[in-house]
Amino acid sequence: MLESMKGGFQQFIQGGRARTGPQRLLLAFLYVQQSENAEHSRAMSLQPLMMTHQRLLETLSFNALVAEADHLDERWEFLLLGCMDEAPEATIQTRLREIAHKLATGNDLSDFLILDRQEHSVVFEAPSEAAEPA
Repeated sequence: MLESMKGGFQQFIQGGRARTGPQRLLLAFLYVQQSENAEHSRAMSLQPLMMTHQRLLETLSFNALVAEADHLDERWEFLLLGCMDEAPEATIQTRLREIAHKLATGNDLSDFLILDRQEHSVVFEAPSEAAEPA
């Protein structure tokens, strides 16, 4: 299920800036992969196309991120944002791998802000299990 609402980027940046100490912005540019199983039912999953990080700056804008990402690869559909304390590169890369694992396994993404290309925040929920017959 997908819910959508406008905004969130600047509030996210402000929240990160309010944290104690320097922060890193974690970015995962995602696309939707559709697949079909043996029963011909369709499944969709979020796949990382590009993942990176940068220092969290007050002057950062959503439009600048979109322009930079589009310069590298225009296929992305959603931007996942996370924030963490400044850390060594190896620690940051470990965190990015953890995010990729969460995406691959369909784990909870509620710790992250996910935006579409129009800066609408979206919430992806795992489909509920079908009720078993009594």
